[in-house]
Amino acid sequence: MALKVATFNVNSIRSRLHIVIPWLKENKPNIFCMQETKVDDRNFPEADFHRIGYHVVFSGVKGRNGVAIASLKEPDNVEYGFDSEPKDRDRLIRADFSNLTIVNTYAPQGFKIDSPKYKYKLEWFARLKEYFKKNVDLNGYVLWCGDMNVAPLDIDVHNPKRLKNHVCFHEDARKAFENVKALGFVDVFRKHHPEPGHYTFFDYRVKNAVEKGLGWRVDHILATKPLAKKSKDCYIDMKPRLQKKPSDHTILVAEFDFEI
Repeated sequence: MALKVATFNVNSIRSRLHIVIPWLKENKPNIFCMQETKVDDRNFPEADFHRIGYHVVFSGVKGRNGVAIASLKEPDNVEYGFDSEPKDRDRLIRADFSNLTIVNTYAPQGFKIDSPKYKYKLEWFARLKEYFKKNVDLNGYVLWCGDMNVAPLDIDVHNPKRLKNHVCFHEDARKAFENVKALGFVDVFRKHHPEPGHYTFFDYRVKNAVEKGLGWRVDHILATKPLAKKSKDCYIDMKPRLQKKPSDHTILVAEFDFEI
């Protein structure tokens, strides 16, 4: 059986269950990474996942951030944050299976170039790099998934010239992301789809953004080289973004000739 992994910034899991649960039932990914769950752990709707056969692990706070991983197989080990630093528990969750490590991240957005939040974003990626070097076997089978809040290439935004100083496309953010990727991660989507015009995020505030193709590719699935060699496809499912009361993101899926 092939390994199917998906990632989705749900922008409030409780507001998006009408999309998430039917999608899981229809597509049956082995692993489903979620970001921006916006709910404290006590109120996470885990029973909804259990009812359809998924284990789910999560860490979040009310109203912002939050990460979760749903899986058909129960993880052998779960960790939260950078080396158990409490302030990062709502931005990074790791699940280890017998032969696979999943790291699901929700990177800071950054607000504005001249704000402390943007400086924090750049520092966060530097800390993530050290986390990977210290805690993960980069020669093994590892997936880094999530909303990175970075569009790495010109073809990953609809208007690179106009957006060059946006915190999710600014050259320093792109370099920070690339610096982590350079540890040995492969952008699985770009391996299979080098052409422009593919996006995972369409801003609510932009009228008819989906219809006009005014998007960003900021959600990613990256694999270490041994696992990337086993990738069969990676694709964006636009259906969730077109449903009623959608997230501003949609679902990215990757398939591998690999079993866990």
